Amino acid sequence: MSLPETPRVNSTMLHGFVGQNVRFVGKIIEQNGTRAVMTAPDKGQVEIHMNASSLYGTQFVEIIGNVNSDGSITEATSSNFGNNFANKSKDKLFEDDVQHGAST
Repeated sequence: MSLPETPRVNSTMLHGFVGQNVRFVGKIIEQNGTRAVMTAPDKGQVEIHMNASSLYGTQFVEIIGNVNSDGSITEATSSNFGNNFANKSKDKLFEDDVQHGAST
């Protein structure tokens, strides 16, 4: 499956990417049905509209999805990042990634 290029973002960067696909890594703090709330590396909270087949198996998850006008993300796909992901230290990496136009 080939996905379009997707910049990594934190919660404060989301409004600059409305209508675009992004990569977002956070810690799940709430999950109910097809909705999750995650804490971003910059400590902001982001609502995720999960796809119907999502099963988050770890505390930290990367979401690839489209940013909505309210700052939430509609998930296209996700990857488990484990339970010991260094969330705080990744915030600077995400900012640098967007500033330099890098994506994975």
